[in-house]
Amino acid sequence: MIALTLFGVAAGAWIAAALVAITTATTRAGVLICCALSVLGGAAALGGGVAALLSGTSRVVSAGGSVPVGTMVLQVTSLAGTFATLLGVVAMAIGLYLSRSQKEGSPGTAVYLCAYNLALIASLGVLAAGNVVTFLVAWESMALLCYLLILRRPRSGAVAGGAFWFLALSEVGFVLIVAAFVILAAKTHTMQLDLIAARAHLVPAAWRDTAYLLALTGFGFKAGLVPLHVWLPAAHPVAPADGSAFLSGLIVKLGVYGIALFGFRLLPDGPAWRGVLTMGIGALTAAIGILYAMGERDIKRFLAFSTIENVGIIVTAFGAAMTFLAYGQRLLWAFLLLAGLYHVINHGCYKTLLFLEAGVTEHAAGTRDMDRLGGLARVMPRSGVIAFVGTLGIAALPPLNGFVSEWLIFQGLFQGFRTGSHLVAILIVLAAAALGLTGGLAVYAFVRGYGIPYLGMPRTRGAAEATEAGQPVLGPALLAVACVALAVGAPVVLVGLARAVRTATGVVLRPVLLPGKLTVIPAHTNFSGFSPTYLTVFLLAVLVVPVLIYLAGRPRGGSAVVPVWDGGMLAFKPRMQYSAMTFSAPTRVTFDALYRPSVSVERASDDPAGRSGPVHYESAATPVFERYLYRPVIRAVEWLADLVRPLQSGDVNLYLLYVFVAVLVAYLIAAV
Repeated sequence: MIALTLFGVAAGAWIAAALVAITTATTRAGVLICCALSVLGGAAALGGGVAALLSGTSRVVSAGGSVPVGTMVLQVTSLAGTFATLLGVVAMAIGLYLSRSQKEGSPGTAVYLCAYNLALIASLGVLAAGNVVTFLVAWESMALLCYLLILRRPRSGAVAGGAFWFLALSEVGFVLIVAAFVILAAKTHTMQLDLIAARAHLVPAAWRDTAYLLALTGFGFKAGLVPLHVWLPAAHPVAPADGSAFLSGLIVKLGVYGIALFGFRLLPDGPAWRGVLTMGIGALTAAIGILYAMGERDIKRFLAFSTIENVGIIVTAFGAAMTFLAYGQRLLWAFLLLAGLYHVINHGCYKTLLFLEAGVTEHAAGTRDMDRLGGLARVMPRSGVIAFVGTLGIAALPPLNGFVSEWLIFQGLFQGFRTGSHLVAILIVLAAAALGLTGGLAVYAFVRGYGIPYLGMPRTRGAAEATEAGQPVLGPALLAVACVALAVGAPVVLVGLARAVRTATGVVLRPVLLPGKLTVIPAHTNFSGFSPTYLTVFLLAVLVVPVLIYLAGRPRGGSAVVPVWDGGMLAFKPRMQYSAMTFSAPTRVTFDALYRPSVSVERASDDPAGRSGPVHYESAATPVFERYLYRPVIRAVEWLADLVRPLQSGDVNLYLLYVFVAVLVAYLIAAV
């Protein structure tokens, strides 16, 4: 009950914030009050999530009585508690960011802040839902409110297009999710989620498999699984930075939660092919996501594709867990669930941080184009440090939090030989290899993603004159602290996650916090061990060594400053630096068959003597799934719309004829 009570406090704070937003957020004071209430609600949700994570499943609470849409039933599980913890952290960070970024109140600001706080309530409702109706109402409300967040600045075709992609694919996914729930509810004769889970074994296997496939596809639209991911690179760049952070840090994770809900709670005992399919889709998503990220210059599109990659890593872990369960390896089933949940929290923290910092960069320098930035670490040192922490985390470099969770996932995948099936073991190894490729490319991508904007020389006047004065700092800084804490305190975090996994699976994992030692161990102790805490201490100690060498060996006499030989260059200019596209050129050339770019080259003249003047080179790559999957579907829909357009004639008599014919057909069918 503690978790539900705290969730009630969070919902109350967000309702109050929404009311303040719609009534007084046209003033600066109203914005500050609204943001303060939003942060308070986030703190309460964080406390409720931790309580649910540690205490296990709460009892069912009903509210509202019998109404046309059903009774609102609430129940918090430890699985949902993990995601609610992330919800609280994200809400606090974005609330702190909004308090500085929304400096002037306006009617648009009021509507936006109201929609944002209501979206927080709807997201919390998804996690606290105890029956099908409550879940679906909260899910659809969340989607519609996020659509409004994307439309913050509607006077743009790109904004309208991005919002449409999000809403259209959300609705397609929603239909599939409804179908999955209807199958289970009809076969188990209940709408309550815990009863569906208890009776799922009574459902015929074919119907269980159908429900899972529908759920995987439906929630895959929201999670961004390939090829259902196209809304992310369309919607993230056009939404405000805080809206993009909310979408990527939390909303995408609700799609992951839906997959986990069906895979680990409602339909846990499935055949091996379910897990292999889920694992394969996850590995493909991870590889495709990072490969397309390498070709992006827009920071937010780059981060959107990176989100696709990280969702793929999480779903790979979940799929492998389901595969191990099918072969009786319950310990590895629980261990990979734990590793996947850890990566959910980690990715939510550092990806929210990076999207908020993308907003800071855009406000300060006036652009998100990497090739128009550079040298930001000098003029914006606080942002440079915060973004560097997030970059280390998302690149999975030790000792930051992304490395810990990805290392755990690899540890689980390397146990594939324990399935006893050579074919399945090979498939798990292939998935691990795909994640290995993804991890290497992720390091490459984020060296580019941080180095081009923050290091080197400014490429434009806007980058040279950028300043972080007045820019939001507290929200991103909170997330940077969370990333460090999740890394250094990994053994303690895993103890909490192990309790949640024990409640969800009934499996008691071997100790992940060794007595007297801050050491993380995998499910099988004879495989390997790791201590992120000790590693952090070691790396900090190593950093002291160069300082000591400098202090001991520096010259004691006078010094003189003289020019350094520079190879004969008179001056080093910004255009002589690597650009974002030239840095990623080797990858784009290697995977040219995937990108299939359209290239145009324009010369000022075709002088045979070679004096052709300026050359304008432009390359654009249309994602293969958009080219070969979505465009044909769009053309088919347009053709069908043109075909039925004559039916919409505007003649009332003709419409009455339609009604008469429809009633007549219905009567004949009933008579038969």
